[in-house]
Amino acid sequence: MASEDTSAHDSGPAVGSPKEAASALTQRRRSPATSMLALTAVISLAVGAGLGYAIAHSSRSTSASTPGSAPIIAGVSKKTVCNLVSGATQQQLSIREASPMAEEKGGASCYLMMTEDGAAEPAGFVVAFYPTTASLQQTVDGTDVIPEKAEPLLIEGRAAARQVMYGDAWKAQLTVDIGGGATLYVERFGPKDSLSERDLRRAVDDLAASVLKGQKA
Repeated sequence: MASEDTSAHDSGPAVGSPKEAASALTQRRRSPATSMLALTAVISLAVGAGLGYAIAHSSRSTSASTPGSAPIIAGVSKKTVCNLVSGATQQQLSIREASPMAEEKGGASCYLMMTEDGAAEPAGFVVAFYPTTASLQQTVDGTDVIPEKAEPLLIEGRAAARQVMYGDAWKAQLTVDIGGGATLYVERFGPKDSLSERDLRRAVDDLAASVLKGQKA
């Protein structure tokens, strides 16, 4: 477990039907302008960064992110974003297809699908890189969803924030401050009850930690 925070939370409001979830996934795979991040994910980053710095300072972690520090991940594009997750890790996660997407203002994302294309109840991961706060904020799609309250934590010494959403489709979203205003985003999504709340959190924490460890290597 990479995270320092593994507490369970109560379920939040429902968010759409399986057909709506599949339609939403298809839409955002086709349109970078309406990407995976809801407005609350941006709020997560703000909350996580502020509280995360306090946690990092109190724990005196030598690798903790600090404002203005150089990004530990840079130069990611549509061609390279899926490489953030190693082939061995993709195999371990039973990924069937890795689909890269270019985002506006220099961002890039990779959809790591565990189900066949067009599945009624898609499941998998999203890993995205945003070089600036502006590139992160432009992905807001106006989705009317109220997730769990953001949880501040540290991932490999980096300030982070995590949210979990419940309904017919469950997902955990994690934003990690990787320095210099850049952000790593990791999401795990799947049908309701396909994973426990604890496993949802662990999935995004562990994948984010794997990506950060890969940069160190």
